[in-house]
Amino acid sequence: MLGSLATSWVQWPKPKYLWIPVSMRGAFLPLFLFCNYLPKGVQRTLPILITNELIYWIIAVVMSFSSGYLSSLGMMYAPKTVSPKYQTTAGMFAAAMLITGIFSGILFSFLFPYFVIF
Repeated sequence: MLGSLATSWVQWPKPKYLWIPVSMRGAFLPLFLFCNYLPKGVQRTLPILITNELIYWIIAVVMSFSSGYLSSLGMMYAPKTVSPKYQTTAGMFAAAMLITGIFSGILFSFLFPYFVIF
């Protein structure tokens, strides 16, 4: 919620460069895998590099803030970057892609316990 709210005051980066911080969010996946994540029924072989819970919470807060902020920016920029005749369609596609991303993330989370085996 705070990330979405922050777009009211600060709108950075511009639409042309929004893909850069969105792509950088991929770094959160290995960060969480190296935390003290012990799924039930799986013998962990991946080393635990982040044992401090405060660091885990900081990573989680930064990830959630950036998710709200960058998704709101994308939803704001999508209709503005096309000609007026396609703005409604661009907004609908942006919303559909946002929902698809959330759904894919939920499905992908079921595979996370098996990533710590490798």
